[in-house]
Amino acid sequence: MPLTYLDWAATAPVSPEVLEEYLRTARDYPGNPSSLHQAGKAARTALEDARMRLAGLLGCRAERIVYTSGGTESDGLVLLSLFRRPSPGSLVVSSIEHPAVYEQAAVLERLGWKVRRVDPGPDGRVDPGAVADACGPDTVLAAVMAVNNETGAVQPLEGIRRALDEAARGGRRIRLHTDAVQALGKIPFRPEAAGADSAAFSAHKVRGPRGVGALYLRSSLEPLAAGGGQEGGARSGTENLPGILAFGSAAAAAVSSLEESLPRARSLSDRLLEHVRDIPDARPVPECRTPGDDRYSPWILSLSLPGLPGETAVRVLSDAGFAVSTGSACSSSRRKRRVLEAMGVPEVLAFASIRVSLGPTTTASEIDAFAQTLRDAYLRFRT
Repeated sequence: MPLTYLDWAATAPVSPEVLEEYLRTARDYPGNPSSLHQAGKAARTALEDARMRLAGLLGCRAERIVYTSGGTESDGLVLLSLFRRPSPGSLVVSSIEHPAVYEQAAVLERLGWKVRRVDPGPDGRVDPGAVADACGPDTVLAAVMAVNNETGAVQPLEGIRRALDEAARGGRRIRLHTDAVQALGKIPFRPEAAGADSAAFSAHKVRGPRGVGALYLRSSLEPLAAGGGQEGGARSGTENLPGILAFGSAAAAAVSSLEESLPRARSLSDRLLEHVRDIPDARPVPECRTPGDDRYSPWILSLSLPGLPGETAVRVLSDAGFAVSTGSACSSSRRKRRVLEAMGVPEVLAFASIRVSLGPTTTASEIDAFAQTLRDAYLRFRT
C-alpha cells in the first residue's frame, strides 16, 4: 500500500538532490579537513565554505557555527559544558523541552545542579515572566525551545531574552539556549535576532542526511569532552564532510523557499483543522488553536481523539496507509505525554492524542484523504 507520510517532525525524507550532493562529496573529498596535504586542504576549504553558507542563512558570523552529529549532541554540548564551572549553580528549563534538553537537565540535577522547570500556559507557550521568576542569583542558563515538536507552539524567545536581562539586573548575563531543530527552514529564524546565546539544529529535519547537525554559539564554549580540538575545540572529532555539505544544501533549499512554502503549509494545516472541526468530539491540542493562528508552526499539529488511545490510532492509520505519530520519536515514554500534561491537558485527552506533521511535498488531496480516513477510523474504533 502506498504510504502518505505525515511524520515529518520525526524525520524528513532526504531529498534526491541532497542525496546526490552527499554521494558526490564523499567521492570528491577523500581527505581529512585537518590534514595538511592537498586533499586535506581541499576538504578544509569545502568545510569552511559550507560554514559560511550556513552562517549566512542564520545571519551570523561563520566562526559562531560548530558542526555536530545532530540536534541532541548540540543541546548536550551546551548543557554538559556547565560541568566545567567550579561549583554547581542553577538552570531553568521549560517543561515542554525535547528530551535532548529535558533529560540532560535531569542528569545535571542528579549531579548537584538545581533545575527549575517552567510550565507553559494552556496555549503551549512559555511566559517570559515565568522564566524570569524562576531565575535566581545562581542561574547561569535558561533553555526554551524555538518551536515545540509536539504542538508546533512558537515560543516568544525575544520576550524571554528581555525578561532574562531584566532578571539579571545588570549582573552576569543569563545565557539563553534554544533547541531550534523545528525552526530552521520552517519559520523565519535567526538566533541572534531571537536573543539566543546558543541554538541547536539538525539536518534531517530539513531533508538532509541523518547524523549531522550544527550549534550556534554567541561566545566560545569549553566542552566537557576533550579530543583533537576540531570545530574550534568545541566539538572534537573528524568532521562529517559529506553530511555537512549536504546539510548546507538542504538548509539553503528550505530557507530560500520559505516565502512560498510557509503560506502553503499554513493553508494545508488550516485545511486539516477545518476537517477536524467536522469530526464529532475530535479537537486540536491546544483547543484554542484555530486556522491562521501564527502562534503555531503550520508544519505541526496535535490532535486529540477522546476514546481512542493515540497508539491505537497510529497503528490503525498506518494500516490504512498514513504515517503519523503520538509525539516525539525520541521520547523514552510513549504512554506518558509530558508536554501535553505540562500544558494542563487532561490525561484522557493527552492519552488520546496524535501528532500530524507536514512537509514540502504534502498535498491538499493527501490532507483530505487523511481527514476522511481519520474520521472513519475514529468513529469505528472509539470506545
